[in-house]
Amino acid sequence: MIKNIILDIGGIILDDGKENLRKYLQVTEEETKKLYKIVYGSKGFRQYLLGYINLEKCMNSVILENPAYKEYIEKMLLKSNLKDIVPIKANVLQVIRALKEKYNIYFLSNITKETYEYIEDILNEFDGGIYSFKVHLCKPNPEIYKKLLYTYNLKKEESIFFDDRQRNVDIANELGIKSIKFNTEQDILDFLQTS
Repeated sequence: MIKNIILDIGGIILDDGKENLRKYLQVTEEETKKLYKIVYGSKGFRQYLLGYINLEKCMNSVILENPAYKEYIEKMLLKSNLKDIVPIKANVLQVIRALKEKYNIYFLSNITKETYEYIEDILNEFDGGIYSFKVHLCKPNPEIYKKLLYTYNLKKEESIFFDDRQRNVDIANELGIKSIKFNTEQDILDFLQTS
């Protein structure tokens, strides 16, 4: 019997699609893809995501490698712009809050300190979570999944994990945690109705 729902944050609670970024930066789709790779694919951002460096060091590192894109890099990384770049999905949040009445809700996310602070009030409503910047681990590293189970004493057979990235879902399934790729909140509701 499922007692615990484990959720990713980006792509589920937050709309982290490239379209929001494109609109905010007012650039083309092609330019958005390039900027996305420059910033979020950088070594500096990876270190920031893992909690080894702070936002300022991350920003400086990415700008040093790509000085021509300084203005865009700053816009993409500043905490004050998160609400425009990764808005909260209110409809998904309503579903999750409703599920809280019957299930324990946990989060397992690759997330920066500033993004965590942006939605901290929401996350504090639930039962807990493991975040990359706090534990210096990122999905799909199996150790981050194990840390969640151990920290909250969760049984694999009583837990279901939803993530919008297939590789993260695959690793969780390999570890014995029933996992489903998230497309919309309906995926969660459909599974719970059939289980």
